[in-house]
Order: sequence, then C-alpha cells, then structure tokens
Amino acid sequence: MDFRYWRCVMKREMKCPDSEVNFFLFTPERPYKQWVHVGHRDLRDYGWKLARKNVFIIHGFNGTHAKTPISFLRDAYLSRKDYNVFMVDWSMLSRFPCYMSALSNMRLAAQCTAQLYSLLTQAGALAKMTTCVGHSLGAHVCGMMSEHLTQKQYKIVGKYSSIVFF
Repeated sequence: MDFRYWRCVMKREMKCPDSEVNFFLFTPERPYKQWVHVGHRDLRDYGWKLARKNVFIIHGFNGTHAKTPISFLRDAYLSRKDYNVFMVDWSMLSRFPCYMSALSNMRLAAQCTAQLYSLLTQAGALAKMTTCVGHSLGAHVCGMMSEHLTQKQYKIVGKYSSIVFF
C-alpha cells in the first residue's frame, strides 16, 4: 500500500510499470507527445528509429516533462534531427511540497526508466548512442538507473542550478 498524505505520495511497492511514472517519445517526424507503454515491445510503432541516438530527459523536484528547462532540452535535441527523445514524467511523485517523498520515489522512477532503457538495448540500441539527461533530482534518477541495468549507461548529464556535471 502506498503512503499518501496531503498531496504527497510515497510509493512503498517498487513495481514497474507504474501509472505515476510515464514516458513520452518525441521524434523529428513526430514532435508531439506520444505516451510509450513499456509493455509494448515494438517501439517502431511510436516512430522510434534504431539508427538515431537516444536521450532520456528527466525532470527534477516539482517539475514535469513539459515545464522549462526540460522542454528547452527536448526542443534542442529534436532540432538536431538525429535523436529519439524520451521524456520521463514522474511529476505525481515529485511535486511540491513533498521533497522527502520525492527522494524516496526516485528509486521507482529509476527502476521504471531502466526498464525502458533495457527495452531499447534489447531492440538493438547501443549504450554509446544513448544519453540520460537529468535536472536536479532527475540527475540522481539517471545515476540510480544503473542499479537496475546489466548493460551500464555510457553517458549521464546532470544539471543542478547553474552547475553542469558530466
């Protein structure tokens, strides 16, 4: 059973997929939000192309997949025309004023995102062509994904405030 108080949610069960961790794919041909169901095994149905690079963009505390600065990052990657852009939205688990819950819920967001990452690599995507970009707590989610992967990530870019970590 999840622990819910006020508007805060603290997930007790780490089970993916989870309705409060969502993935959206944007491609140069389909620059609009497409919800990706991790159980759907053929990502090509969403416009995903194996020949392209992949990027996971993960928002931080009190963010969403559609807020700035995340939307700016999405648009920058799409403008290059050679990326499949996956937006990770765990906003229901990371909203204000629930910082302590968000810290706990990062584990679930990381586990579910790692599941999608694994689906990509099983479809033939190379780790060298996949980047995880996280803002604030999203950067921690990128790092925590590795706990759930047998094939480790090649590149993680984390940003907090005006400091960028590579």
